[in-house]
Amino acid sequence: MSTSANSGIAMRAGLDVADLDVYVESLGNFRSGEEYSIQSLLPRLEQAGMTVRVLDRPAREHLAPAALLHIDLTDVPHPYHDIARRYARTINGDALSIHRQLYSSLRIGAGDGHSGPVIVKTVLNSRGRPELRWRQYRNGWTRAMHFVRKTADPGYKERLCPRYRVYDTLAQVPPETWGDERLMVEKFAFDSLDLPIVKHRYMFLLGAEVNMRQTYNDVLCKGSEIISNEIGGAVPPEVRAVRERLRLDFGAIDYFIVDGKGIVVDANKTVGSNPEWLKKNRFRQEFNDRMVEALIEFVRG
Repeated sequence: MSTSANSGIAMRAGLDVADLDVYVESLGNFRSGEEYSIQSLLPRLEQAGMTVRVLDRPAREHLAPAALLHIDLTDVPHPYHDIARRYARTINGDALSIHRQLYSSLRIGAGDGHSGPVIVKTVLNSRGRPELRWRQYRNGWTRAMHFVRKTADPGYKERLCPRYRVYDTLAQVPPETWGDERLMVEKFAFDSLDLPIVKHRYMFLLGAEVNMRQTYNDVLCKGSEIISNEIGGAVPPEVRAVRERLRLDFGAIDYFIVDGKGIVVDANKTVGSNPEWLKKNRFRQEFNDRMVEALIEFVRG
């Protein structure tokens, strides 16, 4: 059987019943790429003899014994809020929001006395790009209008999904930022912007976990500017507390270590996966294997 997510899983999207129901915000979005970790895991469930049904609307009958909520939106839409009650067991069934206001410990206001560097970011995860894609793919009309707008206005997507900005001082933050409900201002986790920067990423699926120590030559920790990626130490209790608060069974949490404490700067419930990273990092391949084992055990109950 092929291990491509777009082949094995797509063939089973029309099943009347399955061993696992996977909910996504849009079948078009999910099938258009292979950037999600889950897309490399599901075919391996099928190789183990299990069937997977991918849905982009709540099923009302023929429910599988188990479900995985893989909605790539900051706030899960209301039709999915009762998934955890309708299935015998779920993954992320109760993880209904990863809004930054739920976990940010660095957020500040315009009148704050903070004298160090700051970062302006969106309150929605990933600059709000998942929400834009969701609206774009809703029907033929929305796809056509999105194409027209981005063609006629090169800055269209940039305005809808603002880039994160780092400033040396709070005084440099543009005044219009404070009235923009899409944005929030946080203290930069460190007192300076000196490079390189060490960031940690805690990834997990149920009991399968990996904690990575990543070094970047960029203040925003862009993937293209990573210098090293290695196994880190123990996950700080502050980071585990955020996982519990957000009710995440499957996800990734990015954090810095400051004065011996874990400072969370990002949380995700639809984890990405870079094929090149998997090739270069044996421990990431091994983590994928552990996630598959945990997922198979979960489906079998």
